[in-house]
Amino acid sequence: MNALLLGALLALPAGAQPSEPVVSSPTVVLPAAPDFGPRLPATSGPWVIGDVRFYGAVTVSDYALRSKVRAKRGSLYGPNDIQGDVQGLLEMGVFSAVSSGLFATDEPVPEQYTGIVASTGNVRLVFFVEEKGKPAAAPAVSTAPLRAEDRVPPAAVSGLIFTPTAYRGLGRYNRPGLGLDFNGVYYIGRLYGKNSSDYTTRKTNYIDRIGAWFVSADGKMQLQSETKWRPAMAAGVQGYFTFRDSPQPSIQTPGVTVNVSQKTTRALADAYVVFSKKFGPVRGSAGVMQGNFGDAVPLLSEFLSPQAMTFNGLPGRIASAKTTFFCSLLSLPKPAYPLGFEFIKPNGMALSPYLINFKLGYFLKLNFDIAYLKFKNGYDLLGMFQFRYNYFPSR
Repeated sequence: MNALLLGALLALPAGAQPSEPVVSSPTVVLPAAPDFGPRLPATSGPWVIGDVRFYGAVTVSDYALRSKVRAKRGSLYGPNDIQGDVQGLLEMGVFSAVSSGLFATDEPVPEQYTGIVASTGNVRLVFFVEEKGKPAAAPAVSTAPLRAEDRVPPAAVSGLIFTPTAYRGLGRYNRPGLGLDFNGVYYIGRLYGKNSSDYTTRKTNYIDRIGAWFVSADGKMQLQSETKWRPAMAAGVQGYFTFRDSPQPSIQTPGVTVNVSQKTTRALADAYVVFSKKFGPVRGSAGVMQGNFGDAVPLLSEFLSPQAMTFNGLPGRIASAKTTFFCSLLSLPKPAYPLGFEFIKPNGMALSPYLINFKLGYFLKLNFDIAYLKFKNGYDLLGMFQFRYNYFPSR
């Protein structure tokens, strides 16, 4: 009987036979590695390091990793140097595996290294690390073109014209750390303006030379990075040196002539706090300055000079402020041509002036911008140039 039962079971189809339960192992899905650029062979050398990245680290901070490698931007590196940094990361005791990869950038090498290095452009050095007890990060081998944020940003987002933002830069520079900006703004002249005040019936001005320079340095510390809901925050100080390459225009009306004799040079300074948030393609910023930076606004119009205050029925009232509020919107439709505007309102200043600077390079294809200065009973439309340079201190 047992033999017959065994034979019947063996005669059953394979799908009908009893079997051991199948236990499936969980599938680990790793996040896709970003595109670091075209990959380069690491057998030759030397190379000039343009960027250092770490991929796969979760519990170890970027600051701690950078302290264990000697690779820095601008340094000349060979294969042995890279292997030494790989060994230094392994000696931290938190990684089960460390590998490296070299990727091309479109940033040319400095002239002093031309003919010495194996690549005509600076390279991006990426360390792929696997933390103990965690799945390994797959190395990126993409040959896709570099993303805009992986390049050295051609346009600064750390500030607009006068006002700062809470950002230090694009890509990896958009995180807490130090930043330093050098800025030059030149108001060449007034394009058009009207004034109707107590000492003149109505005056129209156009194509008047102003010739006011503002050279500044802005040092900031980004205290808080930006997330989906949280804005970035930064605090810093600005120092301005102002001077003129032409005398300020005089006020001439029938029966009244005011020769403006303000100082041709002046130093301005302020401390500020600013918040910034990205909304789609637009970056918005708002903040407050404490200092005498607001005094820069009266330097752009002879109608706000101390002499003009006397004839305007405000003797002894000088256009001066200690607190200045500001906000700005900035967009990069093309990296080389930013588009935006900033609003500057000194608090408690005589004639209540405010200044709006428009960044219009995207439309003009030139480094030429427009400003609108409004005050009680008058306004001016100004033309200007601006130059900004960013420096990121190495950590």
